[in-house]
Amino acid sequence: MIANIVTKIKNAPKDSGVYIFYSGKEVLYIGKASNLKNRLQSYLKITDFKTEALHREANNLKIFKLSSNIEALITESQLIKNLKPIYNVLWRDDKNYFYVAITKDKFPRIFLSHQLNEYPGANYIGPFTEGRAIKVILRLLRKFFPYCTHNQHLRLCLDAQINNCPGYCCQKNNQQPTTNNLHLIKKYNKNIRKIKNILTGKNKNFIHQLKDPYELLVLEKIWAHEPYLEGGGLRVKGLEDKNSKEKNLYPNPYPLNPNKVECYDNSHLSGKEAVGAMTAWVRQKNEKTEEQKNKWEAEKNMWRKFKIKGSYTEDDPRMMEEVVSRRLNHPEWPYPDLIIIDGGITQFNAAKKAIQRSNVKGQASNVIKVISFAKPQQLIFGLEKNPIPITKLPEEFQKLIGMAIQNTHNFAIRYHRKIRSRNML
Repeated sequence: MIANIVTKIKNAPKDSGVYIFYSGKEVLYIGKASNLKNRLQSYLKITDFKTEALHREANNLKIFKLSSNIEALITESQLIKNLKPIYNVLWRDDKNYFYVAITKDKFPRIFLSHQLNEYPGANYIGPFTEGRAIKVILRLLRKFFPYCTHNQHLRLCLDAQINNCPGYCCQKNNQQPTTNNLHLIKKYNKNIRKIKNILTGKNKNFIHQLKDPYELLVLEKIWAHEPYLEGGGLRVKGLEDKNSKEKNLYPNPYPLNPNKVECYDNSHLSGKEAVGAMTAWVRQKNEKTEEQKNKWEAEKNMWRKFKIKGSYTEDDPRMMEEVVSRRLNHPEWPYPDLIIIDGGITQFNAAKKAIQRSNVKGQASNVIKVISFAKPQQLIFGLEKNPIPITKLPEEFQKLIGMAIQNTHNFAIRYHRKIRSRNML
């Protein structure tokens, strides 16, 4: 390998980025790395046909330091697509490239594919050289911008039941546009556009254009999964500047110090077999270390199931109000210090309304604190005037909320399925 390339490799940064080998103006090969210096040093020795060819033909190397491994993955994909390097094409069998296919349905579906013709008429984003990385990105994006991967069904798909899919896109009654579902189509396609923006990197400063500060928190959550993407401080350009401007929106919450916590969630299938669930959690006592004191255990003898009695079985806030009200009508059940609601501002308001209307209004309103957790936005309601990101809470309470929400959700679903099976029989 010629001297100027060797010098550039030895002086390469240890940051994430992409690199391009040239022969004159012709692009030979494009690659990415989470650590450019370590990756490029592997080219100094001839270990295979690829490095042998680059030693023989390359006379220039360009190195581009980027802000994250995600940006490197996306930039590499765009460069390979646009520049069509000779050896990236020849060596594709050695690296099974991946493409993200977005169909042209009324509710576009998203798939991962090795082939450009697997889904006729679809738009393809890629190629991506790391299958594991793009799968993790898609999985994270889907949590915050739900999308569909199914054909139409008579009822909600499994992904819809776990909030990976909005549900209305895969039901048969949504095949034809109507006045009732036009706003759903618009909302769904907005999710798809956001996913395209992230995966194509066409506008790397698009974060500055976000009008909703909560969307910033969503993206922060996505870029924060560094361990799954092999290092690199996962940030998009402009994220840190934007973040500093938004900090004043989220004042620090006041301390929480509960010893007993209850968590609530509802479950139903298109309004049928609607149920609610309550789980209880207590701080471990008589432990020696501070770390042990902050551990929580399930108080399973206090877990409760509720079959919704009202006719509003597709109205989650009203169901939440009913469940919390019925619980508060049992003074023989020791009241908690903190109630955690699975949901956003409407579910939070419903729970507060239940407390205000309960027979134990005076005691409950003074003793019980209510918060709710909106999973898609990763926001906590009820600690301050404005919602705050869950990351602002101490790690103990982040873990407690996550554990309580997940277990309550599973508890509610199990009860819902039991009722549904019983009704089917």
